[in-house]
Amino acid sequence: MRLDVETTRAGPGCLLVLLCLLLGCLAMPARALVLSASDGVGRGVQLSGALEIQRDPSGRWRIADVARGAQRSGFAPLEGPVQEGFGRDAVWLRFSLARTADAPARWLLRVRPPRIHEATLYAPDGRGGFVETPLGDARPFAAREIPDHNFVFPLDLPTEPAVYFLRLRNDGPSLRAELDLWQPLGFERDRTADYATMGVLLGAALLAVCMNLIFGAWLRDGLYAHYALYVLCIAALSVNRQGFAAQWFLDDRPERVAQTLLAVNCFFNMVGTAFMSRIFQFRRHWPPAAYFFNAVVVFNFAAFVLALAGHHAAVATWVSAGSTASTLFGAVFACYLLFVRRQFQYLLPASAFAVGTVLGLYGLLKLWFGDRVPGVAPDRIYWLGTMFHLILLNVAVADRTRRAERDFRAERERVLAVRLEAEQALEGTVARRTAELQQTNAALHEEIAARARLEARLRESLEVERQAIAQQREFVSMVSHEFRTPLTVIDGAAQSLDISKLGAEPVVKQRTERIRRAVQRLTMLIENILLADRLQPENRTLRIEALDMAALARGLCESFHFPGASRLVLDVHEPLSRVRGDRALLEIALQNLMQNALKYSPPEQPVHVVLRQTDNTVQVDVIDRGPGVAPADAARIFEKYFRAETASAVAGTGLGLHLSREIAIRHGGDVVLHETGTGGSTFRLAIPAAPLGPGA
Repeated sequence: MRLDVETTRAGPGCLLVLLCLLLGCLAMPARALVLSASDGVGRGVQLSGALEIQRDPSGRWRIADVARGAQRSGFAPLEGPVQEGFGRDAVWLRFSLARTADAPARWLLRVRPPRIHEATLYAPDGRGGFVETPLGDARPFAAREIPDHNFVFPLDLPTEPAVYFLRLRNDGPSLRAELDLWQPLGFERDRTADYATMGVLLGAALLAVCMNLIFGAWLRDGLYAHYALYVLCIAALSVNRQGFAAQWFLDDRPERVAQTLLAVNCFFNMVGTAFMSRIFQFRRHWPPAAYFFNAVVVFNFAAFVLALAGHHAAVATWVSAGSTASTLFGAVFACYLLFVRRQFQYLLPASAFAVGTVLGLYGLLKLWFGDRVPGVAPDRIYWLGTMFHLILLNVAVADRTRRAERDFRAERERVLAVRLEAEQALEGTVARRTAELQQTNAALHEEIAARARLEARLRESLEVERQAIAQQREFVSMVSHEFRTPLTVIDGAAQSLDISKLGAEPVVKQRTERIRRAVQRLTMLIENILLADRLQPENRTLRIEALDMAALARGLCESFHFPGASRLVLDVHEPLSRVRGDRALLEIALQNLMQNALKYSPPEQPVHVVLRQTDNTVQVDVIDRGPGVAPADAARIFEKYFRAETASAVAGTGLGLHLSREIAIRHGGDVVLHETGTGGSTFRLAIPAAPLGPGA
């Protein structure tokens, strides 16, 4: 009862105390982490399992809200590190720390990786409030109390459990955080190892760049320069991912840290994607794979430009998704080349990319599950993966050089063998051809001698033939001249008989006409023979003068003694220019055309002789009403001595049309068969008109 009375008397005060204790219990984490003197020296103490998390979608909560306000009860236990993805929500972490009496009071809380935009620690001040320590890549590096590439918060731990709050937020990149505690001495050792590892990585990268640039210059292969650029990109990406860029280059430009990281990442994706496509020869094995990687390069270039323009927060998610897709595609295609196509020369580069990928996945598992996954810390895994990737890839590129040298030597030996074989074959061929050439030369000398003898005989034969032709021409000319006198006498006698009293008798008149026709045919034949002799190349001398073709044709029509000459009808189209030519030759050409038309036209049908001028040409058309020229004979009627089968019943020598054309050609013109058919034929004589001038 005393207890009840005392309780009743002290009821309000006791209830207040109990309420405060209850609120304190609610605000305290489920389990406090107690640190001893041996912790945080050889390795950091992971806070995995001692953290509670609560997400702030609005990003406006204050420490009072989460420590004593409405949000104090919203924390949930967190197993492993913080892994929030690409959201922009703020994250509050709560944890309780204490130390043993023999442990030092000074501790360091390290938050990794150094790619967090805002990281603010709220440590209890012992008076019910909190001391705020803001860090993150949004703040200048010079403002950090502990100058390290990671985010390091100094802590003074009490021996009794104290509650700490940590607010994290990213603006675009994936939010991932791992917390560990160190004693200052252990932290210095670990930081020295970090910087030494980075120095080794940068030194190895510089050595690889120099070696590959030298190899590229020696071998004149652009792949080595491409690999050197790839190594530089890996080094630059490592410097940025591990936070060294903020310390070394951007210590007073914190707003550029996230932007620079994404820009370097995009540039690395461009160079690495192109290098992977090139070293695995995607274009040769499957062009669509090369097109896909080219598209990835273009996408990363666009993201690179956007990052430089200040839009890095908006494109960070897409860059990460594109990198994942291209990496998976490259891995699948490399497996296809190795296990399906049996292209084992790609085993070393595939191993290099596989080691980097596998160690990267292992680092993620280690980051997610903490100490439940055996092995070193995730950042150490990243360093290890990068080093192994560079070493294996450098070996792969060197192996490519070895294989190229081996192939070159094999090809050179093959070329030398082929060259030796070709030289031996060439020597045998030269010897054989030399013997054949000697035999051919001997035969050629004999043939030349034989041809010389034949040429001499041919000259003799040609000389004999030339003399025979000259004698023949002389004989023909003499006979033709001798024939003219008796033919003139016969024609004169026939004319005298025709005009005598006896010429009126029908029988006498008929016979005198036959005599005169025969005399006319013989005269034309003699004229054509003499003209053919005159048109020979050695006798081609023209007596050129200005001629009126209309007057010449009119005179021929009036004085023509060929039977049926009265059927000639002359039609002249004025004006008509003069021509320059040999009167005698042009008269013979027209006589032959007229005589040819009169011979093949029916006795009752007229023969039209039409003269006209077309442009600078005087044309004479001789139109008959004969049976026409057969198509098979049209191409040959101007040949010397040619007579068609249809003309066998008509007397002739086959010289008239040939001589007419030769005369026209000698005057710069021509004679053609203009029209032909069953209703008759038209032969056209064309002569160039004489130019106007004093001598025209």
